[in-house]
Amino acid sequence: MILKSIFFAAVLALPIAATAEPCNKAAAQDVQFGIREFAKWHIEGDHLAVHWVYAIEKQPEAKRLQMITTYADMDACLGGAAREIMFYRKGKLMGIASPGHGIRLLK
Repeated sequence: MILKSIFFAAVLALPIAATAEPCNKAAAQDVQFGIREFAKWHIEGDHLAVHWVYAIEKQPEAKRLQMITTYADMDACLGGAAREIMFYRKGKLMGIASPGHGIRLLK
């Protein structure tokens, strides 16, 4: 429960921190640490695949969008550049973060 609270606090803090300066690596590392309880990730071909183990579909649409946006911001901050990320829940593609097309949820 404490880790879940830390993660959601970081989810809320990273976008704010990202607007205050180009990249807050400390905040991004906090998100990366906290998110391990909620998602597993690996490289799949030419993109990063993120598989949510957390029941993200139970969250309101705005919260799901915020969570994938925060993940993409964290990844870009730590990696030095944005990259294509596919987000899955129970094997179903539910969101995409793309440097060329932005971040969106899929129905």
